[in-house]
Amino acid sequence: MVADTLYYDRLGVAPTATELEIKQAYRKLAIRHHPDKNPGDETAHAKFTEIGEAYQILGNKELRAKYDKFGPNDAMPDHGFEDPNEFFSMIFGGEAFEYWIGEISLMKDLTKTMEIAMKDMDLNEDDPEAIKKAAEAAHAKAQASGAPFVDPTTPTSPPPHATVHGSTSPTTPSSPPPETHKSTSPPPPDNGSQTRVTLRPALMDKTDEDHRQQALADEKARKEKDAMTKEQKQKQREELLAFEKERREIREKRVATLVKNLINKISIWTETEADGELTKSFEEKIRYEAENLKMESFGIEILHSIGQTYTMKSSTYLKSQKFLGIQGFFSRMKDRGTVVKETWNTISSAIDAQVEMENMSKLEEAGGEDWTDEKKMAYERKVTGKILMAAWRGSRFEIQGVLRDVCDKVLYDKTVSPEKRIQRAHALMMIGKIFSEAQRDPDDEAGEGVFESLVAEAAKDKEDKKGKRKEKEEKKKSGFFGHSNSSASTSADGASSHAKA
Repeated sequence: MVADTLYYDRLGVAPTATELEIKQAYRKLAIRHHPDKNPGDETAHAKFTEIGEAYQILGNKELRAKYDKFGPNDAMPDHGFEDPNEFFSMIFGGEAFEYWIGEISLMKDLTKTMEIAMKDMDLNEDDPEAIKKAAEAAHAKAQASGAPFVDPTTPTSPPPHATVHGSTSPTTPSSPPPETHKSTSPPPPDNGSQTRVTLRPALMDKTDEDHRQQALADEKARKEKDAMTKEQKQKQREELLAFEKERREIREKRVATLVKNLINKISIWTETEADGELTKSFEEKIRYEAENLKMESFGIEILHSIGQTYTMKSSTYLKSQKFLGIQGFFSRMKDRGTVVKETWNTISSAIDAQVEMENMSKLEEAGGEDWTDEKKMAYERKVTGKILMAAWRGSRFEIQGVLRDVCDKVLYDKTVSPEKRIQRAHALMMIGKIFSEAQRDPDDEAGEGVFESLVAEAAKDKEDKKGKRKEKEEKKKSGFFGHSNSSASTSADGASSHAKA
Protein backbone atom coordinates (compact mmCIF):
# COMPACT_ATOMS: atom_id res chain seq x y z
CA MET A 1 0.00 0.00 0.00
CA VAL A 2 1.40 3.40 -1.02
CA ALA A 3 0.71 6.77 0.62
CA ASP A 4 -0.19 8.52 -2.66
CA THR A 5 -0.88 7.51 -6.28
CA LEU A 6 -0.89 10.93 -8.00
CA TYR A 7 2.39 10.43 -9.88
CA TYR A 8 1.46 6.88 -10.84
CA ASP A 9 -1.84 8.19 -12.21
CA ARG A 10 -0.04 10.85 -14.24
CA LEU A 11 2.01 8.17 -15.97
CA GLY A 12 -0.92 5.76 -16.17
CA VAL A 13 0.83 2.90 -14.36
CA ALA A 14 0.08 0.87 -11.25
CA PRO A 15 2.06 1.37 -8.01
CA THR A 16 3.54 -2.10 -8.60
CA ALA A 17 4.98 -1.11 -12.02
CA THR A 18 8.60 -2.05 -12.78
CA GLU A 19 11.31 0.47 -13.72
CA LEU A 20 11.01 -0.54 -17.37
CA GLU A 21 7.21 -0.08 -17.38
CA ILE A 22 7.57 3.38 -15.79
CA LYS A 23 10.19 4.40 -18.35
CA GLN A 24 8.05 3.13 -21.25
CA ALA A 25 5.01 4.99 -19.95
CA TYR A 26 6.99 8.20 -19.52
CA ARG A 27 8.45 7.96 -23.00
CA LYS A 28 5.04 7.55 -24.64
CA LEU A 29 3.45 10.41 -22.72
CA ALA A 30 6.45 12.75 -23.01
CA ILE A 31 6.50 12.45 -26.79
CA ARG A 32 2.72 12.68 -27.09
CA HIS A 33 2.47 15.84 -24.95
CA HIS A 34 5.75 17.54 -25.90
CA PRO A 35 5.03 21.23 -26.76
CA ASP A 36 6.84 20.92 -30.10
CA LYS A 37 4.33 18.26 -31.20
CA ASN A 38 1.33 20.25 -29.97
CA PRO A 39 1.87 23.84 -31.20
CA GLY A 40 -1.82 24.77 -30.89
CA ASP A 41 -2.48 23.13 -27.52
CA GLU A 42 -2.01 25.58 -24.63
CA THR A 43 -2.27 22.78 -22.05
CA ALA A 44 0.54 20.70 -23.60
CA HIS A 45 3.32 22.49 -21.70
CA ALA A 46 1.56 22.02 -18.34
CA LYS A 47 0.91 18.32 -19.05
CA PHE A 48 4.49 17.85 -20.17
CA THR A 49 5.76 19.46 -16.94
CA GLU A 50 3.53 17.24 -14.78
CA ILE A 51 4.71 14.12 -16.61
CA GLY A 52 8.35 15.16 -16.15
CA GLU A 53 7.88 15.75 -12.42
CA ALA A 54 6.20 12.36 -12.00
CA TYR A 55 9.04 10.58 -13.78
CA GLN A 56 11.73 12.40 -11.81
CA ILE A 57 10.20 10.89 -8.65
CA LEU A 58 9.23 7.44 -9.87
CA GLY A 59 12.33 7.00 -12.05
CA ASN A 60 14.60 7.36 -9.00
CA LYS A 61 14.63 4.41 -6.58
CA GLU A 62 15.27 6.48 -3.44
CA LEU A 63 12.72 9.19 -4.28
CA ARG A 64 10.14 6.59 -5.27
CA ALA A 65 10.57 4.78 -1.92
CA LYS A 66 10.07 8.09 -0.06
CA TYR A 67 7.03 8.90 -2.19
CA ASP A 68 5.45 5.49 -1.59
CA LYS A 69 5.98 5.85 2.16
CA PHE A 70 5.37 9.55 2.86
CA GLY A 71 3.73 11.09 -0.22
CA PRO A 72 4.80 13.86 -2.64
CA ASN A 73 5.95 16.51 -0.14
CA ASP A 74 8.73 14.38 1.35
CA ALA A 75 9.79 12.98 -2.04
CA MET A 76 10.68 16.28 -3.72
CA PRO A 77 14.31 16.40 -4.98
CA ASP A 78 16.78 18.41 -2.86
CA HIS A 79 17.35 20.97 -5.63
CA GLY A 80 13.74 21.05 -6.77
CA PHE A 81 12.39 19.76 -10.06
CA GLU A 82 14.56 20.25 -13.13
CA ASP A 83 13.41 22.24 -16.13
CA PRO A 84 11.32 19.77 -18.18
CA ASN A 85 12.97 20.67 -21.50
CA GLU A 86 16.47 20.18 -20.07
CA PHE A 87 15.30 17.00 -18.35
CA PHE A 88 13.78 15.75 -21.60
CA SER A 89 17.08 16.29 -23.41
CA MET A 90 18.98 14.52 -20.63
CA ILE A 91 16.65 11.50 -20.57
CA PHE A 92 16.86 11.12 -24.34
CA GLY A 93 20.62 11.58 -24.42
CA GLY A 94 21.60 7.89 -24.24
CA GLU A 95 23.35 8.19 -20.84
CA ALA A 96 22.23 4.65 -19.93
CA PHE A 97 24.67 3.35 -22.56
CA GLU A 98 27.73 4.68 -20.71
CA TYR A 99 28.50 1.22 -19.28
CA TRP A 100 28.66 -0.17 -22.84
CA ILE A 101 30.18 2.66 -24.90
CA GLY A 102 31.52 5.21 -22.41
CA GLU A 103 31.01 8.95 -22.85
CA ILE A 104 30.74 10.12 -26.46
CA SER A 105 33.33 12.86 -26.87
CA LEU A 106 32.75 13.94 -30.48
CA MET A 107 31.09 17.31 -29.81
CA LYS A 108 33.36 18.08 -26.86
CA ASP A 109 36.47 17.39 -28.97
CA LEU A 110 35.20 19.46 -31.89
CA THR A 111 34.35 22.38 -29.59
CA LYS A 112 37.78 22.33 -27.94
CA THR A 113 39.59 22.08 -31.28
CA MET A 114 37.63 25.01 -32.72
CA GLU A 115 38.27 27.03 -29.57
CA ILE A 116 42.04 26.57 -29.96
CA ALA A 117 41.94 27.23 -33.71
CA MET A 118 39.91 30.44 -33.37
CA LYS A 119 41.67 31.82 -30.29
CA ASP A 120 44.25 33.97 -32.16
CA MET A 121 42.24 34.75 -35.30
CA ASP A 122 41.59 38.35 -34.25
CA LEU A 123 45.28 39.13 -33.67
CA ASN A 124 46.13 40.28 -37.20
CA GLU A 125 46.31 43.54 -39.11
CA ASP A 126 43.24 44.86 -37.33
CA ASP A 127 44.99 44.60 -33.96
CA PRO A 128 45.55 48.21 -32.72
CA GLU A 129 48.40 47.10 -30.47
CA ALA A 130 50.30 45.64 -33.41
CA ILE A 131 49.83 48.86 -35.41
CA LYS A 132 50.97 50.99 -32.45
CA LYS A 133 54.10 48.88 -31.94
CA ALA A 134 54.94 49.11 -35.63
CA ALA A 135 54.55 52.92 -35.59
CA GLU A 136 56.75 53.28 -32.49
CA ALA A 137 59.44 51.09 -34.04
CA ALA A 138 59.41 53.15 -37.24
CA HIS A 139 59.64 56.40 -35.25
CA ALA A 140 62.68 55.15 -33.31
CA LYS A 141 64.39 54.10 -36.53
CA ALA A 142 63.71 57.49 -38.12
CA GLN A 143 65.17 59.35 -35.12
CA ALA A 144 68.29 57.19 -35.22
CA SER A 145 68.85 57.99 -38.91
CA GLY A 146 68.09 61.73 -38.51
CA ALA A 147 65.37 61.60 -41.14
CA PRO A 148 61.90 63.03 -40.58
CA PHE A 149 59.31 60.56 -39.33
CA VAL A 150 55.92 60.16 -40.90
CA ASP A 151 53.29 58.28 -38.93
CA PRO A 152 51.93 55.63 -41.27
CA THR A 153 48.56 55.88 -39.57
CA THR A 154 48.24 59.63 -40.34
CA PRO A 155 47.15 60.61 -43.88
CA THR A 156 49.43 63.08 -45.70
CA SER A 157 48.14 66.01 -47.77
CA PRO A 158 49.37 66.63 -51.33
CA PRO A 159 52.14 69.28 -51.77
CA PRO A 160 50.96 72.82 -52.67
CA HIS A 161 51.87 74.42 -55.97
CA ALA A 162 53.72 77.56 -54.79
CA THR A 163 56.54 79.81 -56.00
CA VAL A 164 58.54 82.15 -53.71
CA HIS A 165 60.34 85.29 -54.85
CA GLY A 166 63.31 86.24 -52.75
CA SER A 167 64.78 84.51 -49.78
CA THR A 168 62.03 85.57 -47.38
CA SER A 169 58.69 83.93 -46.68
CA PRO A 170 56.35 83.39 -49.61
CA THR A 171 53.89 86.14 -50.49
CA THR A 172 50.52 86.03 -52.15
CA PRO A 173 49.58 88.94 -54.47
CA SER A 174 46.38 90.67 -53.38
CA SER A 175 45.73 92.15 -56.87
CA PRO A 176 46.53 91.14 -60.42
CA PRO A 177 50.07 92.09 -61.49
CA PRO A 178 50.42 95.20 -63.67
CA GLU A 179 50.63 94.72 -67.38
CA THR A 180 54.23 94.80 -68.57
CA HIS A 181 55.71 95.47 -71.98
CA LYS A 182 57.46 92.71 -73.75
CA SER A 183 61.21 93.10 -73.81
CA THR A 184 63.72 91.37 -75.98
CA SER A 185 66.56 92.03 -73.58
CA PRO A 186 67.83 89.13 -71.54
CA PRO A 187 66.66 88.83 -67.94
CA PRO A 188 68.85 90.48 -65.33
CA PRO A 189 71.44 88.27 -63.74
CA ASP A 190 70.67 86.69 -60.39
CA ASN A 191 72.10 88.41 -57.33
CA GLY A 192 71.94 87.90 -53.60
CA SER A 193 69.07 90.39 -53.10
CA GLN A 194 66.66 88.62 -55.45
CA THR A 195 66.60 84.89 -55.78
CA ARG A 196 63.87 82.86 -57.51
CA VAL A 197 63.52 79.47 -55.80
CA THR A 198 60.90 76.95 -56.97
CA LEU A 199 59.65 74.81 -54.06
CA ARG A 200 58.11 72.04 -56.15
CA PRO A 201 61.33 70.02 -56.57
CA ALA A 202 62.13 70.35 -52.86
CA LEU A 203 58.66 69.31 -51.84
CA MET A 204 58.78 66.41 -54.27
CA ASP A 205 62.11 65.34 -52.78
CA LYS A 206 60.60 65.45 -49.33
CA THR A 207 57.63 63.40 -50.46
CA ASP A 208 59.97 60.74 -51.82
CA GLU A 209 61.70 60.66 -48.45
CA ASP A 210 58.32 60.33 -46.76
CA HIS A 211 57.46 57.43 -49.02
CA ARG A 212 60.78 55.79 -48.24
CA GLN A 213 60.23 56.15 -44.50
CA GLN A 214 56.67 54.90 -44.79
CA ALA A 215 57.89 51.90 -46.76
CA LEU A 216 60.43 51.20 -44.02
CA ALA A 217 57.70 51.50 -41.39
CA ASP A 218 55.43 49.17 -43.37
CA GLU A 219 58.23 46.65 -43.80
CA LYS A 220 59.00 46.82 -40.09
CA ALA A 221 55.32 46.33 -39.23
CA ARG A 222 55.08 43.40 -41.63
CA LYS A 223 58.12 41.70 -40.11
CA GLU A 224 56.77 42.18 -36.60
CA LYS A 225 53.39 40.88 -37.69
CA ASP A 226 55.02 37.84 -39.33
CA ALA A 227 57.04 37.20 -36.17
CA MET A 228 53.89 37.53 -34.06
CA THR A 229 51.99 35.23 -36.42
CA LYS A 230 54.74 32.60 -36.24
CA GLU A 231 54.71 32.82 -32.46
CA GLN A 232 50.93 32.47 -32.40
CA LYS A 233 51.01 29.53 -34.82
CA GLN A 234 53.67 27.81 -32.74
CA LYS A 235 51.61 28.35 -29.59
CA GLN A 236 48.49 27.09 -31.35
CA ARG A 237 50.35 24.02 -32.62
CA GLU A 238 51.60 23.26 -29.11
CA GLU A 239 48.08 23.61 -27.69
CA LEU A 240 46.66 21.28 -30.35
CA LEU A 241 49.39 18.70 -29.72
CA ALA A 242 48.77 18.89 -25.97
CA PHE A 243 45.04 18.47 -26.53
CA GLU A 244 45.61 15.54 -28.89
CA LYS A 245 47.79 13.86 -26.26
CA GLU A 246 45.14 14.47 -23.60
CA ARG A 247 42.44 13.11 -25.94
CA ARG A 248 44.45 9.92 -26.58
CA GLU A 249 44.93 9.39 -22.85
CA ILE A 250 41.20 9.84 -22.21
CA ARG A 251 40.39 7.39 -25.01
CA GLU A 252 42.84 4.82 -23.62
CA LYS A 253 41.23 5.10 -20.17
CA ARG A 254 37.80 4.81 -21.76
CA VAL A 255 38.80 1.66 -23.66
CA ALA A 256 40.37 0.14 -20.53
CA THR A 257 37.19 0.79 -18.53
CA LEU A 258 34.97 -0.68 -21.25
CA VAL A 259 37.21 -3.76 -21.52
CA LYS A 260 36.79 -4.34 -17.79
CA ASN A 261 33.02 -3.80 -18.05
CA LEU A 262 32.67 -6.20 -20.98
CA ILE A 263 34.73 -8.95 -19.35
CA ASN A 264 32.62 -8.63 -16.20
CA LYS A 265 29.43 -8.75 -18.27
CA ILE A 266 30.35 -11.95 -20.15
CA SER A 267 32.07 -13.65 -17.20
CA ILE A 268 28.67 -15.00 -16.10
CA TRP A 269 28.84 -17.26 -19.15
CA THR A 270 32.60 -17.66 -19.71
CA GLU A 271 33.69 -18.35 -16.12
CA THR A 272 31.21 -21.14 -15.38
CA GLU A 273 30.21 -24.43 -16.93
CA ALA A 274 28.22 -23.35 -19.98
CA ASP A 275 25.17 -25.59 -20.23
CA GLY A 276 21.81 -25.00 -21.89
CA GLU A 277 20.17 -23.44 -18.86
CA LEU A 278 23.05 -21.05 -18.22
CA THR A 279 23.13 -19.96 -21.86
CA LYS A 280 19.38 -19.34 -21.82
CA SER A 281 19.65 -17.36 -18.57
CA PHE A 282 22.53 -15.28 -19.98
CA GLU A 283 20.61 -14.48 -23.15
CA GLU A 284 17.49 -13.53 -21.18
CA LYS A 285 19.54 -11.16 -19.02
CA ILE A 286 21.03 -9.46 -22.09
CA ARG A 287 17.63 -9.33 -23.79
CA TYR A 288 16.06 -7.64 -20.76
CA GLU A 289 18.88 -5.08 -20.72
CA ALA A 290 18.34 -4.42 -24.43
CA GLU A 291 14.62 -3.85 -23.76
CA ASN A 292 15.57 -1.22 -21.21
CA LEU A 293 18.27 0.43 -23.34
CA LYS A 294 16.14 0.71 -26.47
CA MET A 295 13.88 3.19 -24.67
CA GLU A 296 16.69 5.78 -24.66
CA SER A 297 17.18 8.41 -27.33
CA PHE A 298 18.67 6.70 -30.41
CA GLY A 299 18.48 3.52 -28.31
CA ILE A 300 17.67 1.22 -31.23
CA GLU A 301 20.40 2.79 -33.37
CA ILE A 302 23.05 2.53 -30.64
CA LEU A 303 22.09 -1.08 -29.89
CA HIS A 304 22.43 -1.94 -33.57
CA SER A 305 25.84 -0.23 -33.73
CA ILE A 306 27.08 -2.21 -30.71
CA GLY A 307 25.59 -5.43 -32.08
CA GLN A 308 27.12 -5.03 -35.54
CA THR A 309 30.58 -4.38 -34.07
CA TYR A 310 30.42 -7.31 -31.64
CA THR A 311 29.15 -9.64 -34.36
CA MET A 312 31.79 -8.58 -36.89
CA LYS A 313 34.74 -8.79 -34.47
CA SER A 314 33.70 -12.11 -32.87
CA SER A 315 32.95 -13.66 -36.27
CA THR A 316 36.34 -12.56 -37.61
CA TYR A 317 38.11 -14.04 -34.59
CA LEU A 318 36.29 -17.38 -34.74
CA LYS A 319 36.93 -17.69 -38.48
CA SER A 320 40.62 -16.94 -37.96
CA GLN A 321 40.86 -19.96 -35.61
CA LYS A 322 39.80 -22.35 -38.36
CA PHE A 323 42.14 -24.09 -40.82
CA LEU A 324 44.71 -21.61 -42.23
CA GLY A 325 42.51 -18.72 -41.10
CA ILE A 326 41.60 -17.84 -44.70
CA GLN A 327 38.00 -17.00 -43.82
CA GLY A 328 39.28 -14.71 -41.07
CA PHE A 329 41.39 -12.83 -43.64
CA PHE A 330 38.37 -12.15 -45.86
CA SER A 331 36.32 -11.20 -42.81
CA ARG A 332 38.98 -8.62 -41.85
CA MET A 333 38.89 -7.21 -45.37
CA LYS A 334 35.11 -6.90 -45.11
CA ASP A 335 35.52 -5.15 -41.75
CA ARG A 336 37.91 -2.62 -43.30
CA GLY A 337 35.48 -2.01 -46.13
CA THR A 338 32.77 -1.27 -43.58
CA VAL A 339 35.05 1.26 -41.86
CA VAL A 340 35.74 3.02 -45.17
CA LYS A 341 32.02 3.15 -45.95
CA GLU A 342 31.19 4.55 -42.49
CA THR A 343 33.92 7.17 -42.89
CA TRP A 344 32.49 8.30 -46.20
CA ASN A 345 28.93 8.41 -44.83
CA THR A 346 30.10 10.54 -41.91
CA ILE A 347 31.94 13.01 -44.14
CA SER A 348 29.14 13.23 -46.71
CA SER A 349 26.56 13.89 -43.97
CA ALA A 350 28.66 16.76 -42.60
CA ILE A 351 29.04 18.25 -46.10
CA ASP A 352 25.31 17.85 -46.74
CA ALA A 353 24.49 19.70 -43.51
CA GLN A 354 26.90 22.52 -44.41
CA VAL A 355 25.35 22.90 -47.88
CA GLU A 356 21.83 23.07 -46.45
CA MET A 357 22.87 25.72 -43.91
CA GLU A 358 24.42 27.82 -46.68
CA ASN A 359 21.30 27.43 -48.83
CA MET A 360 19.09 28.56 -45.96
CA SER A 361 21.34 31.57 -45.34
CA LYS A 362 21.02 32.58 -49.01
CA LEU A 363 17.23 32.20 -48.91
CA GLU A 364 17.03 34.36 -45.78
CA GLU A 365 19.18 37.05 -47.40
CA ALA A 366 17.07 37.01 -50.56
CA GLY A 367 13.83 37.18 -48.56
CA GLY A 368 10.83 38.09 -50.68
CA GLU A 369 7.17 37.13 -50.54
CA ASP A 370 7.93 33.46 -51.21
CA TRP A 371 10.05 33.20 -48.03
CA THR A 372 7.10 32.83 -45.66
CA ASP A 373 7.22 31.86 -41.98
CA GLU A 374 5.89 28.41 -42.88
CA LYS A 375 8.67 27.83 -45.41
CA LYS A 376 11.25 29.13 -42.95
CA MET A 377 10.03 26.76 -40.21
CA ALA A 378 10.02 23.83 -42.64
CA TYR A 379 13.56 24.64 -43.79
CA GLU A 380 14.75 25.05 -40.19
CA ARG A 381 13.39 21.59 -39.40
CA LYS A 382 15.14 20.21 -42.46
CA VAL A 383 18.48 21.82 -41.53
CA THR A 384 18.15 20.62 -37.93
CA GLY A 385 17.60 17.09 -39.21
CA LYS A 386 20.70 17.31 -41.41
CA ILE A 387 22.82 18.57 -38.51
CA LEU A 388 21.50 15.85 -36.20
CA MET A 389 22.16 13.19 -38.83
CA ALA A 390 25.75 14.40 -39.25
CA ALA A 391 26.21 14.45 -35.46
CA TRP A 392 24.70 10.97 -35.11
CA ARG A 393 26.83 9.45 -37.86
CA GLY A 394 29.93 11.03 -36.35
CA SER A 395 28.97 9.64 -32.94
CA ARG A 396 28.30 6.19 -34.40
CA PHE A 397 31.69 6.28 -36.12
CA GLU A 398 33.29 7.09 -32.75
CA ILE A 399 31.30 4.39 -30.91
CA GLN A 400 32.22 1.65 -33.36
CA GLY A 401 35.88 2.74 -33.44
CA VAL A 402 36.13 2.54 -29.64
CA LEU A 403 34.30 -0.80 -29.51
CA ARG A 404 36.61 -2.30 -32.15
CA ASP A 405 39.56 -1.52 -29.86
CA VAL A 406 37.66 -2.97 -26.89
CA CYS A 407 36.86 -6.20 -28.75
CA ASP A 408 40.48 -6.58 -29.91
CA LYS A 409 41.73 -6.32 -26.32
CA VAL A 410 39.12 -8.80 -25.07
CA LEU A 411 39.60 -11.34 -27.88
CA TYR A 412 43.38 -11.10 -28.34
CA ASP A 413 44.27 -11.05 -24.63
CA LYS A 414 47.42 -13.20 -24.35
CA THR A 415 47.03 -13.49 -20.57
CA VAL A 416 44.18 -15.98 -20.99
CA SER A 417 44.08 -19.33 -22.75
CA PRO A 418 42.97 -19.72 -26.40
CA GLU A 419 39.95 -21.69 -25.20
CA LYS A 420 38.88 -18.80 -22.98
CA ARG A 421 39.26 -16.36 -25.88
CA ILE A 422 37.03 -18.54 -28.03
CA GLN A 423 34.45 -18.57 -25.24
CA ARG A 424 34.61 -14.78 -25.10
CA ALA A 425 34.05 -14.62 -28.86
CA HIS A 426 30.94 -16.81 -28.55
CA ALA A 427 29.62 -14.61 -25.73
CA LEU A 428 30.15 -11.49 -27.85
CA MET A 429 28.38 -13.20 -30.74
CA MET A 430 25.33 -13.85 -28.53
CA ILE A 431 25.22 -10.24 -27.30
CA GLY A 432 25.74 -8.90 -30.81
CA LYS A 433 22.88 -10.99 -32.19
CA ILE A 434 20.45 -9.86 -29.46
CA PHE A 435 21.39 -6.18 -29.80
CA SER A 436 21.21 -6.28 -33.61
CA GLU A 437 17.71 -7.77 -33.50
CA ALA A 438 16.32 -5.12 -31.12
CA GLN A 439 13.19 -3.53 -32.57
CA ARG A 440 10.51 -1.10 -31.43
CA ASP A 441 7.43 -2.67 -29.94
CA PRO A 442 4.51 -2.82 -32.39
CA ASP A 443 2.17 -1.40 -29.74
CA ASP A 444 4.56 1.46 -28.92
CA GLU A 445 2.39 4.48 -29.77
CA ALA A 446 5.27 6.89 -29.29
CA GLY A 447 7.33 5.29 -32.01
CA GLU A 448 10.43 7.27 -32.85
CA GLY A 449 11.56 10.10 -30.59
CA VAL A 450 11.60 13.71 -31.72
CA PHE A 451 15.29 13.62 -32.60
CA GLU A 452 15.10 10.25 -34.34
CA SER A 453 12.20 11.54 -36.46
CA LEU A 454 14.25 14.52 -37.62
CA VAL A 455 17.19 12.28 -38.52
CA ALA A 456 14.88 9.84 -40.33
CA GLU A 457 13.42 12.71 -42.37
CA ALA A 458 16.92 13.95 -43.25
CA ALA A 459 18.03 10.46 -44.27
CA LYS A 460 14.89 10.01 -46.40
CA ASP A 461 15.49 13.38 -48.08
CA LYS A 462 19.04 12.33 -48.90
CA GLU A 463 17.87 8.98 -50.29
CA ASP A 464 15.20 10.72 -52.39
CA LYS A 465 17.82 13.05 -53.86
CA LYS A 466 20.08 10.09 -54.58
CA GLY A 467 17.17 8.25 -56.24
CA LYS A 468 16.27 11.25 -58.40
CA ARG A 469 19.91 11.66 -59.44
CA LYS A 470 20.10 7.98 -60.37
CA GLU A 471 16.83 8.19 -62.30
CA LYS A 472 18.09 11.23 -64.21
CA GLU A 473 21.31 9.41 -65.13
CA GLU A 474 19.33 6.39 -66.33
CA LYS A 475 17.13 8.66 -68.46
CA LYS A 476 20.24 10.20 -70.01
CA LYS A 477 21.58 6.75 -70.80
CA SER A 478 18.25 5.60 -72.23
CA GLY A 479 18.02 8.82 -74.22
CA PHE A 480 21.50 8.26 -75.62
CA PHE A 481 21.02 4.61 -76.53
CA GLY A 482 17.23 4.38 -76.71
CA HIS A 483 16.84 6.17 -80.06
CA SER A 484 19.24 3.92 -81.90
CA ASN A 485 17.77 0.82 -80.22
CA SER A 486 14.22 1.83 -81.09
CA SER A 487 15.32 2.67 -84.63
CA ALA A 488 16.99 -0.69 -84.95
CA SER A 489 13.90 -2.38 -83.54
CA THR A 490 11.67 -0.50 -85.98
CA SER A 491 13.91 -1.44 -88.90
CA ALA A 492 13.89 -5.06 -87.82
CA ASP A 493 10.11 -5.09 -87.50
CA GLY A 494 9.79 -3.48 -90.90
CA ALA A 495 12.12 -6.01 -92.47
CA SER A 496 10.19 -8.84 -90.86
CA SER A 497 6.88 -7.50 -92.16
CA HIS A 498 8.34 -7.05 -95.63
CA ALA A 499 9.63 -10.62 -95.61
CA LYS A 500 6.21 -11.96 -94.57
CA ALA A 501 4.59 -9.96 -97.32
